[in-house]
Amino acid sequence: MKTFWHPLSTLLLSEPRCFATTGLVRMLSASDPRLELIYCGDRMWPTLPHGTRFMVEESGDGQLLPGTVVLVERDGIPDLLRVVRDDGESVSLIADADPAGSTVSRREILGGARLPRLASNPRRSAWRRRSLDLREAWRERPDPAEDPAVTVLDKYESQATYYAQAGGEDIDPALRLRIRRQLPTGGKVVVVGSGAGRESFALAEDGFRVVGIEFSPAMVRSSATEATRRGLHVAFLQADVRAHAAEAASLDGVLFTYDVYSFLPGSRERVELLHRIRSWLRPGGAVFLSARRLLTLYDRLILSLQWLALQRSGEAEWGDSHTRWIPDDGRLRRSFVHVFSTEQLRHETSAAGFRMGRWEGGHSVLTVDAAAIIPD
Repeated sequence: MKTFWHPLSTLLLSEPRCFATTGLVRMLSASDPRLELIYCGDRMWPTLPHGTRFMVEESGDGQLLPGTVVLVERDGIPDLLRVVRDDGESVSLIADADPAGSTVSRREILGGARLPRLASNPRRSAWRRRSLDLREAWRERPDPAEDPAVTVLDKYESQATYYAQAGGEDIDPALRLRIRRQLPTGGKVVVVGSGAGRESFALAEDGFRVVGIEFSPAMVRSSATEATRRGLHVAFLQADVRAHAAEAASLDGVLFTYDVYSFLPGSRERVELLHRIRSWLRPGGAVFLSARRLLTLYDRLILSLQWLALQRSGEAEWGDSHTRWIPDDGRLRRSFVHVFSTEQLRHETSAAGFRMGRWEGGHSVLTVDAAAIIPD
């Protein structure tokens, strides 16, 4: 089952109200046998409603029974998931509204969740998820803001702590290899949407001179602190890339982190940005572009429905959409995102004087198309 809006969830401490990070859960559950958390989101929907309060309890060393809901660490962040199978060394898990299962080691199980035994009906959940997608497309909008990009800023300011503590690799190994092959060793690279700084750290370790651009002050503070801890020389700038200026022919490469290009509203404004970026590149320079892309007919159906709904309240480009997120007050928020067809991306990049390469692992390499350039 694929859903257009990915199921989401987060856990909050009930008192004081704040994000329940893995470190907090481990520390508090060790000293408080009655630790209470609040489940927010819909990854376990409809069997576990948004706002459900539950008590954390020890999971014990015995075998976890199928159907048991456990507190688990996933990429450094705690979540509630349902046990599918316990093999002793590892546990297979699934969320009721998200069939993409995962397998974790027993040490990643943080505890049990004291909940009513909730049965899951996969077929009914699938239909309810579809209906949720349709209602979301027709009725919901990004949070009100004169500049839709501000809704994205709100999200990353609120969730900076989560991103700083996320586990996993700093950068996808395949993307790292592509950058090494495409750009000269020691070259200067700007990372657009540097976030918690992880891609920037990886490139700095590979010998590149890195500048990270991030419009969330909380993210910039976090990444600068981590760079110092790691002993890396990376310059992090708090700036909106749409207003950023760099010297002509001063960069060897530009890396857009995942989906950042989709957070920029307006086709004309995006093309103008790419046009400026092209002037920043040295001969042979390249842009590693990431954007949220529609991949199925279902995506196209949802976006078309949403476009029709948006016409009722004002102008919108086909592909304008939103993502859902949860701040530490537990409310459901929505931030702007634009979802592209391959044809739209090819049109925008070509209009800015780039040739778009094939997409691999979420990125395409843009190289300057000399035949398409109109003198500035």
